[in-house]
Amino acid sequence: MYITLLFAFVVTYVSLPDLSQSDNILNSVFLLVLYTCSWLFVHVGVRNNPKRFVVNFMIMTVMQFLAFLTFELILVMKHAPWIQVVHALVLCVILLIIQSIGLAQSVKS
Repeated sequence: MYITLLFAFVVTYVSLPDLSQSDNILNSVFLLVLYTCSWLFVHVGVRNNPKRFVVNFMIMTVMQFLAFLTFELILVMKHAPWIQVVHALVLCVILLIIQSIGLAQSVKS
């Protein structure tokens, strides 16, 4: 997940000159903190009680969406460039897919 964020940061920096470096850093750091906290919540909870994976995963996903939508709302209210809002949305979806696959594989093992 962290490699994906680093790769996305570099690709965004090179391919989207309209998005400033500070906006790119803001999006990346926010999503890094959000997904790290969520990952720890589910992963630690599953290690303590594997039967609670589905409940913890659903709680984590809802909390991520609420936090992310709040972040998006703040960006819109502060009149952030549209490219920053779309960039954050695309990164969020990519990280959610990667996180879901990673958590599902960690439960299997």
